[in-house]
Amino acid sequence: MKHWRSSATPLPIILGGQVNGLGLVRGLGEAGIPSIVIDYRANMAAKSKYVLAGLQCPHPDEAMDAFVQYMAELGSELGTKGVLFCTNDIWLIPISKHQHELEAYYHYPMSKWDVIGQCTDKQYLYGLAAEAGVPFPQTVVLQGIRDVEAHKTHIPFPWVIKPAITVGFLEKLGSRGRTLIVKNENDLAYWQQRIVTCGLESVPLVLQESIPGGAEALYTLTAYSDPNGEILGYSTGHKIRQNPPDAGTIISGRVTPTPEIFHLGQRLIKHVGFYGISNTEFKKDARDGAFKLIEINPRPGMWNYATTATGINLPLMAYRQAIGEPVKPVEPVDTELIWLYSYLDFALSVYGFRKKGHVQYALSLRQWLASIRGKRVDAVFQKRDPIPGIYDLVTVLTTVLSARARSAKAYRSSFV
Repeated sequence: MKHWRSSATPLPIILGGQVNGLGLVRGLGEAGIPSIVIDYRANMAAKSKYVLAGLQCPHPDEAMDAFVQYMAELGSELGTKGVLFCTNDIWLIPISKHQHELEAYYHYPMSKWDVIGQCTDKQYLYGLAAEAGVPFPQTVVLQGIRDVEAHKTHIPFPWVIKPAITVGFLEKLGSRGRTLIVKNENDLAYWQQRIVTCGLESVPLVLQESIPGGAEALYTLTAYSDPNGEILGYSTGHKIRQNPPDAGTIISGRVTPTPEIFHLGQRLIKHVGFYGISNTEFKKDARDGAFKLIEINPRPGMWNYATTATGINLPLMAYRQAIGEPVKPVEPVDTELIWLYSYLDFALSVYGFRKKGHVQYALSLRQWLASIRGKRVDAVFQKRDPIPGIYDLVTVLTTVLSARARSAKAYRSSFV
């Protein structure tokens, strides 16, 4: 479609073109609905055959006003209202905060800021969980890292420390993980110093007990709920591996029926009144057998396409309801499926974790193959849509080789 701006059909506008954005693009594209992908950087999703155009925008966090203006100008050029999908918090927060300025141009298959704000801010999330009767780890809210001294005796080590609002904090801190792992006083002193040095000492934090168990104890409900908070389609599953391995982003997971996760997630989503695609994470505590809330992401998660691959197309449901079409509940398929970011999962499991000192997570080739045995769907590589996977692999290899070249150059210069 050369003149997509004049299309009379509502176009999905995918904000963020990484793995989760690609999952949305493919879910919609396989149903015959092409998308527009917007990002502030080059990305794999824009290379999909299901994409009409890949557009570059201002940074949504660092230049929020310019980003909102860009979205308004784009919306004014569309032939009819687009349907907005936000793939992570860096897009979700500015879009939700400025929804009233953009609603003339876009449909929103998601809640308004009063709900989104409570879900993305962990200062409020666990209070909502308590009201809904959903278990969560022992938790203390800190108004800044200096408050930790007053609460050191309340929860024994090891701890998990998270920013109340994730956007920007971990990047400024230089942490690759999603949380800070604090095993002892030495770890605490290190992170206290890092946080203060980075000028983040007044950022609200959440301190929690660390629940024993690795990635496979982390369970996820991926769901689409209607404006009344009723779940119309979902899948459940657990991580196989993540990067970093102790507190990171999923690189492989297994979809598997887990009724307890659905019931807990539905209870929270209904209580909050959340509308849209969500990703709710729990950790199974081996000490008491309970599933405990880790977080709710009020937008599609990284492995949302795994749900589509089971036959439950959540982005299609969200799109149809947003434009006023009827959507009926769909029962989950009683099946197991492995979602795999294949080359990344392979490289880290067989080579990377050992090299980075995470020896306990390293696998032999035979062990890795055994861990992914069964029906699989790849996160990026797909025969009928190959270009995004090729693009991503080339990008990663280029980045790795460039980093090695810089390291070698720095090493040689140390002898000059």
